[in-house]
Amino acid sequence: MSTAPTLRAFKALPPHKVIRDFLGPDLISQLLALAQANQNAFTPARIGNDSELNTKVRISRLLRDFGSLRDTLAARFRAVMAQAIAELRLVPFELGRIEMELAAHGDGAFYRRHIDTETNVTDKTMDRALTGVLYFHAQPKNYDGGELRLYSILPPKQGGCFQDIAPEQDMLLLFPSWAPHEVRPISCPSGAFMDSRFAINCWYRNLRKS
Repeated sequence: MSTAPTLRAFKALPPHKVIRDFLGPDLISQLLALAQANQNAFTPARIGNDSELNTKVRISRLLRDFGSLRDTLAARFRAVMAQAIAELRLVPFELGRIEMELAAHGDGAFYRRHIDTETNVTDKTMDRALTGVLYFHAQPKNYDGGELRLYSILPPKQGGCFQDIAPEQDMLLLFPSWAPHEVRPISCPSGAFMDSRFAINCWYRNLRKS
C-alpha cells in the first residue's frame, strides 16, 4: 500500500474554522470588566502535566473563574459545536464538559509549539477533542503579534507547513485539539495589563467510550 496519501495528510494543515463577531459588544465589554476586576487573580501559566513554570516554553497569565458569565459563555460555545464538528470533518462525539480559561498575553508573552491533548487536568473519563480560542482586547488595540500559528503534523523542516492566523476582536477560532500550534510573541509597549491580548481558551471534552 502506498504511503503517499498518509504523507500528504501529515503535510497538510489541520482543518480550522473562524467565526467573527461571536459574542457581540456587550459580552466583550463584560469580559474586559471581568479581566480588569480580577487582574490580581491571574496566575502564571504552567505547561501540560508539569507543576513547574517553564518560561522558555510559555509566558502568559491565566484566570479560570468566570463568575456569573460562565454559564452564558459555555452555552455560546456549545451552540456552535455540532456545526464545527461537521465542517471540520471530525468524528462526532458526546460532550462531557466544556473546559475554559481566560489567558492574558502581555509584552513578551508567547507559547511554543504544542498540542492541547497534553493537559494538567487529570480526567480518566474525558479527553480534549475540539479547541476554541475566542480573542478580545480593549479599544484601541495596543499590542502587536500574538498570531496563532497552526502547523501540519509534519514539522516544516520535514516538508510540513504552517499558517499564521491573526487575532481579531471577538473572533472565535476552532480546530482539533490534536493540531500542533503556537502563540507567536506579543509586543505590548505600554506594559499595561489591560492592553494585553486576551483570549478564552475553550476545550470541548468528549466522553470516553467504556
